[in-house]
Amino acid sequence: MQPQTLGIIIGGLIPGLIFGFSNVFVKLATQKGIALPMYITITGFAVMCVGVVLLFVLPERQINPTSGTIAFIGGAFWATGMTCIVIALQKYGSSISVLTPLFNMNTLVAVILGLWVFSEWKTVSMTQLLIGAVMITAGATIVARA
Repeated sequence: MQPQTLGIIIGGLIPGLIFGFSNVFVKLATQKGIALPMYITITGFAVMCVGVVLLFVLPERQINPTSGTIAFIGGAFWATGMTCIVIALQKYGSSISVLTPLFNMNTLVAVILGLWVFSEWKTVSMTQLLIGAVMITAGATIVARA
């Protein structure tokens, strides 16, 4: 199997499945009455446990103040997004089947930032990206109206 194909499976398909299950657990936790601060704290503890396991499994240990700060900021963005999702589920009774396609439009944000910040526009097919972005937007719009 080519490295690019393996990268797509490991970094795209498997996380897609895992995040799909994760969203169901978010909804279940909110239905069972977890408070928002407790949800974020327990989720953070789970992330830390996975990180500790990886310290024993993977040999890499490099970090510096810049990379650590960037990782912290990324985690804060993720936690803030999760907070918004839990608020929508708890306070407004939103449907996870409608919210998920909407918040997964983060794909478009990541694509735009990847093209701009990392100059990935030099190595990807812009036509295919544009077609995909239109399809993502159309799909999210349709699902949001469900």
